[in-house]
Amino acid sequence: MKTRLTGVSFGLALAAAIFLLVWPIYSGFNGNRPRHATLLQVNGPYALIPVMFPVLATLIALLLRKQRVRIVATILIGGFALIGGFTIGLFYLPAAILMLLASCVADSAKLRDGFP
Repeated sequence: MKTRLTGVSFGLALAAAIFLLVWPIYSGFNGNRPRHATLLQVNGPYALIPVMFPVLATLIALLLRKQRVRIVATILIGGFALIGGFTIGLFYLPAAILMLLASCVADSAKLRDGFP
């Protein structure tokens, strides 16, 4: 169960990254004509670093499958979503929530198995 939640968290982080890189999220006016641009067009290749950070954190948690790694990934993605909340951070909030659930499932499953 925890591996599935981690995998879904990775999928959501990857979907958010693809959306942010491809969808024109900037808009403005060039004279009288509206102008729309993607994150890469406005910020250049530097934008890949913050966009791919949550994806990398969830990928490491998915590959290593350790409880400690999931907890660290939860803290990193949650902090990223909180700090970057007014820009791109909110796009990664669903991935952070699922990673939090994945890091909590192992402990609750062990408790549940201990009781008849």
